Amino acid sequence: MYKFLKRGRVAVSILITVAVTLAFLFFSNRETDLFNGFLKIQFVPALLGVFTGSAIILVLLTLLTLLFGRVYCSTICPLGTLQDATSRTASLFKSKKSRRFKYSSPKNLMRYLILGAAGIPLIFGSSAVISFLDPYSNYGKISSEITGRLEQYVHNLLSTVFPDTIFFRSYSVFIAGSFIFALAFLILVLAMSALRGRLYCNTICPVGTLLGFISRFSAFKPEINRESCNKCTLCVTNCKAECIDLKNSTIDESRCVGCLNCMTVCKKGAVTYKYSWKKREEQNEVPANAASDPVPASSGRRDALITLGLVGTFLAVKAVGKVAPLAAKPKKDGIAPPGAVSIDNLKSNCTACQACVTACPNGIIKPATGEYGTDGLLMPVLSFDKHFCGYDCNVCTQVCPNGALIPLEIEEKRLTQIGKVRFNLKKCIVFTDKTDCGACDEHCPTKAITMIPWGEEGLFIPKVNRNICIGCGGCEYVCPAKEKAMIVEPNEVHAIAQKPKEEKQEKVKVDEFGF
Repeated sequence: MYKFLKRGRVAVSILITVAVTLAFLFFSNRETDLFNGFLKIQFVPALLGVFTGSAIILVLLTLLTLLFGRVYCSTICPLGTLQDATSRTASLFKSKKSRRFKYSSPKNLMRYLILGAAGIPLIFGSSAVISFLDPYSNYGKISSEITGRLEQYVHNLLSTVFPDTIFFRSYSVFIAGSFIFALAFLILVLAMSALRGRLYCNTICPVGTLLGFISRFSAFKPEINRESCNKCTLCVTNCKAECIDLKNSTIDESRCVGCLNCMTVCKKGAVTYKYSWKKREEQNEVPANAASDPVPASSGRRDALITLGLVGTFLAVKAVGKVAPLAAKPKKDGIAPPGAVSIDNLKSNCTACQACVTACPNGIIKPATGEYGTDGLLMPVLSFDKHFCGYDCNVCTQVCPNGALIPLEIEEKRLTQIGKVRFNLKKCIVFTDKTDCGACDEHCPTKAITMIPWGEEGLFIPKVNRNICIGCGGCEYVCPAKEKAMIVEPNEVHAIAQKPKEEKQEKVKVDEFGF
């Protein structure tokens, strides 16, 4: 039975990892929800998604952990699957002796310190730390910056071979800081998994630590039957989490990722999943003549309720914490994508997974390198150097799994004012070169820019109506001046622009031909 369950687990984990990877690679430039659902079932997006009305996924993941332990880590987490694949591949190049795992003592102090470092800022409204530690978000960075970069190189090559086709357009977005971080993180994870299996999950990953804590109270736990076990060590040498202490015949459920390796290799059937809540209740019934220290009178069900209470407390405190952010007022020079509501909201809920970066069809969303300050590194920011925000595009708001970008319908997005343009006459070529232009007027989708007479030479200059400007960057992008005469200034809190006035056309009734 356990072999069948393991095959199913492996199949599901591969399916989810492939789907998440394809989402980062191929939902760019496409308005599709085909793979988007696989992003939302990741733990940290589910946790942050609670504040945008999607608590059901977090509840299901918590219940799954309370039932079977850390199966999320072995089945749903794409970074976990990457580690398993790396460990398996590395074993092919090792001797039979060196490829075996062995029990290692838990690094609980390190685990909980890292969890606190990520969780405390999150409670007080900052996702800056968790964005560098969340396994899903880091897998997103790897897919976007490394795997996605290879895809872009192929596209660029094809665009030179087929320059006249719309299917192979050239990409030019390259952010060194984001790429370097993704590459460094990938090397770290690959090295740790090649040497020690799930070492990263059980030392650094805050999600693994949190789920490991919840797993202590799970209903079903892996257990060694002392009577059946012959100490052959097969379970220990195949345990990628290095959590089986055969000397004491115990399994550290807080580090066990539920891979089922131990159960499938045990020839005696000594390692099995056991219902633990009933056992804990029986242990709590201490005989009157017992000489040992009494066991605390708390059943598995009560522990489970306590765990749910802790999760609920965290969510409540985080909601309150949003009122008083932990950090001082940060730098806010960046333009946040539509749906962010505000820069503060973006920095409270975004984990820099780069789903929106890869999804943007115009390639104008890039990882921030300082526009939001140090607590907003690698979070999405708009750049109008290569293009502008499409008036009829809302793709970025549809793919965000965290709720950092709330979904906007096209009509809502058209009125969302992410910034306002400011015109500098002295930089305009009409002023500097005494020549007509009007490119900004032609590209403004809301007609916030109109041309008015200027000077005695019959020239026209732009006039900006900032009330109907939405900050799309069309004018900034097309401005031919070396130093842009049109610059979009960010709104720290997104506003609703006034609707452009529609010119009324008089209906002329024609009774007969006019000739």
